[in-house]
Amino acid sequence: MKTVLWAKNTNQVLRQLKTNKGLQIVGGCTRTNPLPDKIISVRGIPELSSINRHERFIDVGPGTTLAQLLNVGSNHLPPVLFEALNSIANPLIRNIATIGGNICSKDHKSTLFAPLLALNAKLEFKNESETKNISIHNFKEIPEGFLLTNIRIPYMDSDLSIFRRIGPDNQITQDSASFAFLASTEKNTLINVRLAFAGVVSFTSKNLENILSGQRLPLTQKDIIGIQNYVAEEFNEAAVDVMISDVVKQQFLNLVRYSFEQLL
Repeated sequence: MKTVLWAKNTNQVLRQLKTNKGLQIVGGCTRTNPLPDKIISVRGIPELSSINRHERFIDVGPGTTLAQLLNVGSNHLPPVLFEALNSIANPLIRNIATIGGNICSKDHKSTLFAPLLALNAKLEFKNESETKNISIHNFKEIPEGFLLTNIRIPYMDSDLSIFRRIGPDNQITQDSASFAFLASTEKNTLINVRLAFAGVVSFTSKNLENILSGQRLPLTQKDIIGIQNYVAEEFNEAAVDVMISDVVKQQFLNLVRYSFEQLL
């Protein structure tokens, strides 16, 4: 027998989480199949569906639908995020699916995870007495008894922004993944670079970002092959205990090479 609860505000959700052990939070339920035994819906709660733009970042409530976020417009969202949002399913699904559900999907990281990794998003979680702010780089699962209440997405000035999906269209399989690449340059010098992969495993390389900061441009083919090999070694270490196909690995490495080739 399923237990389905509804809440009108955040405080009601937090009270239920405190008194109902094992209660699972749901929003649009576009990927929640089968439903857990005990769920509480946060759909339609105003404070969890807000969008607040600031000079250096945008705060987005986890209950915000993908369509609502897209409606902010390409001029007011990081391009890599806007492109990722536009790639998800179809308008009908985007009117139902939420950004919180996309981020918190279990076992397999969904489409928005790689762009948010590249942008270094911060996640805010609350229970009745405590607030936790966790970098998306360190996020594994929702802390027990906590509710995701905000996603802070920094703006990043980038001269090159690339997003790609890997795998079949309009469905999520073991071979589905997303890739994001951001780079800032100044006077033929690479100032900042970020790349991210998310699927059955999530991956970024802080070491690579630090190594390449200050690199003179353009890169030679030898430079790019060296970068690709470096990423391959780090990626293999990150995915050592994960079942990931050689095809997906190669597609990721091809995208790494392609992205750096665009740095003219």
